[in-house]
Amino acid sequence: MNIGIHETLPGITGQVKITFQNIHTGAERVSEYHNLVVTAGKNMIASRLAGTANDCNITYVAVGTNATAPAIGDTTLGTELARNTVTSITASGATVLVIGFFGAAEAIGTLTEMAWFGEAATAAANSGTMFNHAAITEIKTASETMTIEGTITIA
Repeated sequence: MNIGIHETLPGITGQVKITFQNIHTGAERVSEYHNLVVTAGKNMIASRLAGTANDCNITYVAVGTNATAPAIGDTTLGTELARNTVTSITASGATVLVIGFFGAAEAIGTLTEMAWFGEAATAAANSGTMFNHAAITEIKTASETMTIEGTITIA
């Protein structure tokens, strides 16, 4: 396939929406971020398509406190603070919606990164295969819950 200098190949893109809800007032604040699908995540999809891996589902969401910019070769968060199982994952056409949740007592602090994990991921920090890595700028308090919604589009 020949590609002109001004054309781009389609790919996998991601967006992250983070909703904080105050447990006392119900007030919400919402932020949105671009999400880098890392090489390990792309390899996870390729292995699934080739039938060489069966455990490729995104199963965990994690947040961390390292402010280093995400890079395509990342395999773990810089400093993982908290991790929970995904509460929902659905596909519609070429779009996947992944949702994770942290209660008021979880992931408290200044959050600067988040990621989805699969392939043998467990509740242990840095386990499994990183699918994406997003730089975020958020402060979560003990008076808030946090819902993270990730939209992954295969174009």
